[in-house]
Amino acid sequence: MKKIFGIIAVSLLPLIPLTAAAHGAAALRFEKTVTIKAPAAKVWALLKDFGNVQAWHSGVESAKVEQKKDENGDDTTYRTVKLKNGGTMYEKLRSIDDAGMRLKYEYILDKSTLQLSNFYPTVSVTAKGNETVVTVKGSYTRADSSNIPKPEQNDDAATKAINEYFDPGLESLKKVAESGK
Repeated sequence: MKKIFGIIAVSLLPLIPLTAAAHGAAALRFEKTVTIKAPAAKVWALLKDFGNVQAWHSGVESAKVEQKKDENGDDTTYRTVKLKNGGTMYEKLRSIDDAGMRLKYEYILDKSTLQLSNFYPTVSVTAKGNETVVTVKGSYTRADSSNIPKPEQNDDAATKAINEYFDPGLESLKKVAESGK
């Protein structure tokens, strides 16, 4: 009997790597923070204007906002963001919390060029004395969720897209908010 179980166990060993890789793309997380020497109300006013991201993000050429029904039939705000590098992002506003100074949105891959999927960032603004801390965090997966993704759609490409959008964006937000404008 032990011999039969041993044969079965040994015969199943080659399947272990297949089951471990069968899940596809794992969720990746990110968090980015910038401290700005400006009142939180000023910083929040810039960020909550969902259709005016080009006013503070150095990498954005333009943004267009539209109201339309979402998949549930609810009136929802969407924006199309044209990047200076030629890319496009299509995003759905999920919520704006003025009292908590928090904004949540969703990235829609099938109408966008950045190779991200399941991307749900949250932007929060926190007053810290005379300064303001802006935190952007969320999760995402690569665009190609297969077990062997294309190089331009793998985890590294997705993380690169996050960094190339948010790093200069937060720096330019800081410059705009700290300016006298």
